[in-house]
Amino acid sequence: MTMTRWWLVGAILVIVLVVSAGFTFGISPKLEELSASRATRTAALAQNDVYELQLAALQREFDGLETVQDELAVLREAIPEGAALPTFVGQLDAIAARTSVTLTEFSSADALPYAPIVPDTSAPDTTVPDATPDTTVPEAADAASAAPSPLVTTDNFVAVPVTISVTGSLDAVLQFLDGLHNGQRLMTVTSFSSGTPSADVPDQVTGQIAGIVYVLLNTD
Repeated sequence: MTMTRWWLVGAILVIVLVVSAGFTFGISPKLEELSASRATRTAALAQNDVYELQLAALQREFDGLETVQDELAVLREAIPEGAALPTFVGQLDAIAARTSVTLTEFSSADALPYAPIVPDTSAPDTTVPDATPDTTVPEAADAASAAPSPLVTTDNFVAVPVTISVTGSLDAVLQFLDGLHNGQRLMTVTSFSSGTPSADVPDQVTGQIAGIVYVLLNTD
């Protein structure tokens, strides 16, 4: 083999070594960086998909927040944070005006810890009562059993006994009683009597109503 050929073989070997070294120390790391970048991009896109799903879920919850707030406002009218008796009397006046009766008396007793009311399923008593209607909260063996949630306790849910007197025709008084059941403020009627018409006003009776209104204190 001539010297020229040896130089040619040597040159080829040098070129191969240079190309191999260039690939090893230059191109290969760049390819690995590119592969790592692609993997990072894929992971980022997948994470973005997760964030978009979470954002969509939060948006749906936010869209329904106004409805929940409206429902809470209605519930707070039924069971306010305080006794709010002046507001309740205003509601009674509105019911009385709507049913053509006259509100003649309203009184309340001290608030008591909540205890479940056992409803009286008997027919309304239309006779003259022997005594003033009982306005105490009936005792119960297990008050917690009637609580709709463990968050509602005797510490934050209280009952305010009230008595109401109205005058009007028997039908009107009964309509007023029905209005109490369907009014804004939640009220449990514990006793009712209408008495008998007087000789002077035969078409008028006095309805004596005892019941309970409730307060849910605003606790954290």
